[in-house]
Order: sequence, then structure tokens, then C-alpha cells
Amino acid sequence: MPSSSPLALQNRYVKLWGAALLALVLAGCAQQKPAGYYAVQHDSTAADAQQAAQGRNTTRAPSQIQLGFGENQAAKPVAAEAAATQNEPVIKARPLAEARTFLGTVPCLSADTGCSATRITLTLAPSGEWRSRTVFLDRPDAQNNIAQQGCWDVIGTQPLRIILQQKNGASRANLTFINDNVLRINMINDIQPRLEHRLTRQADVDGIKEITDKTPLQCD
Repeated sequence: MPSSSPLALQNRYVKLWGAALLALVLAGCAQQKPAGYYAVQHDSTAADAQQAAQGRNTTRAPSQIQLGFGENQAAKPVAAEAAATQNEPVIKARPLAEARTFLGTVPCLSADTGCSATRITLTLAPSGEWRSRTVFLDRPDAQNNIAQQGCWDVIGTQPLRIILQQKNGASRANLTFINDNVLRINMINDIQPRLEHRLTRQADVDGIKEITDKTPLQCD
């Protein structure tokens, strides 16, 4: 068999060295890739659900912030809102995520049999403030209505019970949440009803316009 020519041997050596060098380069590149480099990341089911509910873009559009009693306030810039949050005192959590208005009719509860039944509109705000309008059914003119405000607080659980206190600290009412939409009157104006009377949640929030010009209370 004829021996290989020097040119053929040289070409063979060049190919072998080239293949070895390419293998070393590929190995070095593979070592530099972080773990999971080629793994495709998928959102979890919980994250998908949250993003679907909130929208992929979480930036808040400039809108109106609904307060507890129907007033509207322009949205604050994010930086200003964060600074204000740091400076605000910590307020205890209350079991209301939004303002609710309840309405009901209460008969005369005092010893005076000549007193009138009343229609009570009560609005509770998450901030802890309450506002009410009392209409005397025998004198339903607006000039005879009584508008009040104060702070409410939780005084019992299972079932949830709250107390309405006026600005002077006097008790206005003691109420029980039968469910999210119904309040039972345990005591009103320091009088305990002999029969059960209830206030029922309304579809619309009543801001009690008679006192909307008053400064909201700081209930803590």
C-alpha cells in the first residue's frame, strides 16, 4: 500500500486539531450558562389568576377615589400617597371593606306613648365613622329630621356586634350583624327594644347630605 503523502497527513492533523479546539470552545460555553438557562418559566396558577383579575398592567390610572360617604377626591400621585401613608397613624382594622347604608323603621320605644315612630338611615364607613338620618313619621318634613355622626367600633364577635358612639362619647346604638346585609337593634338611645327590630342594607350608599359639609371624624 502506498504511503500517505505529507500533504494528506498535514490535512488530517489540521482537521483533528480543529475538531478538538471546537469541542473545547463548546464545553466552555456550556459551563458559562447558568442553571435553568434553557428552561422556559411559566406563571403559577395563582399568579395567572391574580394577574387576570388585576390586569397585566398594574399601573393605576388617574381616577376618582370613592370615600365612605359619597364624596369624591382626586387620586394622589404614587410618591405622595406613599409619603402620606408613612406619616399617617396606624388605624385598627374594621370588618368593612366599603361603605354600607342600612334602613329601617323603629316604633316609639320610650314610655311616652305619644312619641312618633322613626325611619332610620344609617351609613357605616370603613374608616370607623357613621352617619345617620332620623325621620319622624308623624313629622316627615326635612326640617324635623335629625342628622348625626360619630364613630363605631366592634364590641363582640360570633355574632359580630358594634357600638355607635356620638362625638361627645355618648352611646347612640348597639347593633348586631345578623349577616352582611341585616343589622339587629340591641339598644338605641339607651333603650332596649322588647321586640326585634332590624335595619336592612340598601343598594345605594346614602352620604347623609345634611352633614356632608362637616369635617370627617378621625376614628381610631
